[in-house]
Amino acid sequence: MTVLRCIRCSNTFEPYHPNYKCPRCGGLLEYEIDYENLKEEEFSGKFHFWRYRKFMPEIRNIATLGEGGTPLHRAERLAGRLKVRNVYLKDETRNPTNSFRDRSAALMVSNAMDIDYQAVVCATNGNLGASLAAYCA
Repeated sequence: MTVLRCIRCSNTFEPYHPNYKCPRCGGLLEYEIDYENLKEEEFSGKFHFWRYRKFMPEIRNIATLGEGGTPLHRAERLAGRLKVRNVYLKDETRNPTNSFRDRSAALMVSNAMDIDYQAVVCATNGNLGASLAAYCA
């Protein structure tokens, strides 16, 4: 089970709806995940971002464009030049907007939908803006 725990007073709260400030003392809340129970869980199903929901805040409305599940490519020559056994490169261009930012945009827009936000605003001049625009559309 995941809970929100205050870093100041240690009180715990249900993680849904997400909150970031302790209603008792005003301290910051952080997610605390029960990793022991997660070890027993089997991560199965389609290989994509939402496969790992058990590690994320509770989401009830999922905004997805098929993000995640991007391939790893072994870079043998680079590993040789670096004198290490293995180097892998993650190909995030396979995401819907060609960016790793699609993973965070999916989570942010899903959270916004859960708490009935009508709009999402982000100050950016890069990939996050394009990704959020795609997920909000």
